Amino acid sequence: MKDYLIQKKKEIKTDISFKRILIVSLIIIFVISIVCISLFLSSKESIALSSLKEEKLANLIKEKGQNLNELFKDNYTDVCKRDKELAYIYLQKKLKAGNIAVVLHKIKLGENFWTVARKYGANIDTVIGCNPELDDLKARLNQEIIISNKIGVLHQVLEKEETLDLIAELYKVDKEKIKKVNNLKNEKINILDMLFIPGAKPVYMSDNLRQLYVKRSMFRSPLCGTYTSLFGTRTHPVTGEKHGHKAVDIRAKIGTWVGASAEGVVVFAGWDDNLGYYIKIQHKDGYTSVYGHLSKIYVRPWQKVRSGQLIAKTGNSGRTTGPHLHFAIYKNGVALNPLNFLW
Repeated sequence: MKDYLIQKKKEIKTDISFKRILIVSLIIIFVISIVCISLFLSSKESIALSSLKEEKLANLIKEKGQNLNELFKDNYTDVCKRDKELAYIYLQKKLKAGNIAVVLHKIKLGENFWTVARKYGANIDTVIGCNPELDDLKARLNQEIIISNKIGVLHQVLEKEETLDLIAELYKVDKEKIKKVNNLKNEKINILDMLFIPGAKPVYMSDNLRQLYVKRSMFRSPLCGTYTSLFGTRTHPVTGEKHGHKAVDIRAKIGTWVGASAEGVVVFAGWDDNLGYYIKIQHKDGYTSVYGHLSKIYVRPWQKVRSGQLIAKTGNSGRTTGPHLHFAIYKNGVALNPLNFLW
């Protein structure tokens, strides 16, 4: 009787094991079937989407009265001047950097070039470097611009004499980085090739924009924030009297880090009844910058500072109605509008 029970238990265990194996096998077969069906459908969808894109592209080219072959023989700057949609199509064909995404963006109400650049993970240099037709930096409603998802600029090979060494020297970027980003196995480049130069600043731009760029490359914003009071005549928030405001006020929470707007030497770091704790930095060519209403100061007089170096934290000291940074720029003692210098 005992042997019979032991045998029965073994049979039951064997039966359970077989059922488990069968269930697991069925589940695996089901999963594999689902995956195969999904792959089949996605491949059909990809072919359909590809055909749709090609059809849409052909229709768009036809609408604009442009021959595709002729378009790709033109240079990028001229195409940008004619039509930004065509320029976007042009980049899809010409750009060597397959991992760099470029977007055609239409300016919406309330946007500017800086907010658009931040949205895509780029900066103002990238906006200039991707849109060579720009003559100023005033974003206009419904204006179309091209922007990449990485910081850098576009460069088109226009001369037979151009080499990667010359391009790397021009933009001050390592040649190997340029090769890697643009998927170049060797150093061969062809006329009209479009390269993405990572981390570079723009070299080619209109004369008007160049003057503005040089001027605004001198200083950087001491912090990110909203401008609550601009340069010029205003009603004083404390006294209620009208007076000339020789600075801009940037709203910021107490304790926000403040960076030096340019390299220079600290000539004052201390207290003033109006500005509270403040810092004054002497820069080259007779320029000085002032940072007021601070909570903490981290530099001392005659200390050299570099551009962007953290020098203080914002506060609410002195005569003020709330925490913010008072930021001013002077040249030879004359107050200048900081917004003429900041990006």
